[in-house]
Amino acid sequence: MIYQLEIDDRDEMGKAVLAFIRQMAATNKAIKPPVALNKPDLTERPFGTMKGSFKLAPDFNEPLDDLKDYM
Repeated sequence: MIYQLEIDDRDEMGKAVLAFIRQMAATNKAIKPPVALNKPDLTERPFGTMKGSFKLAPDFNEPLDDLKDYM
């Protein structure tokens, strides 16, 4: 049976799990060592990727017609 795990190695628990798997792979040839997936870091997004995707109406700050009875 083959399992694929995604482990975040940026914290201590992830580093410990990876070290354990590497140790098990070194002693047991049936276990393959972990391989990095090379995913981009989602916390570092470039600025301006959605620029021009949204447009505000000219009367954006005007009161809504639906709420005139309450004003």
